[in-house]
Amino acid sequence: MILVATDGSEPAKEAAEYAAQLAEKWGATLQILTVVPPPPRVYTDVSVFTVDYNLDYEKAIMAHHLEMLEDTKKSLKAKHPKLTVSTLVKKGYVPDKILEASEAPDVDLIVVGCRGLGRLTGLFLGSVSNYVVNHCKKPILVVKQKKGGENEYEV
Repeated sequence: MILVATDGSEPAKEAAEYAAQLAEKWGATLQILTVVPPPPRVYTDVSVFTVDYNLDYEKAIMAHHLEMLEDTKKSLKAKHPKLTVSTLVKKGYVPDKILEASEAPDVDLIVVGCRGLGRLTGLFLGSVSNYVVNHCKKPILVVKQKKGGENEYEV
């Protein structure tokens, strides 16, 4: 099985498409993973951010991720109708949850997209793909779109 992580971004969509092409070529199943991050911790006057606010935020962000996951699945099935596709949702710190999902015994390859932020920006903002590459115990493929155009990838 090929596991592809997505957050709905363009690099993630490209990674999902590339993973679908590989799964189709190799006769593998494809599992699309999305990770719902925890609400941001804001340290201000506690009366502003109530428990209800946090619950509403979590519901909204979960609904967004579920919709994005379903859209990704539909899009891939439209292009690759014979492909077996499943979905998985996890909650927590994104890189750790990708690694956790990758540890399933039936996962043979992990595919992630890369935004190509560069060293300095990646250092300050963090890089999910970099973290996963450096901590994953299974084969991983990082997909990055070439600057030239659509459907041209660097892997």
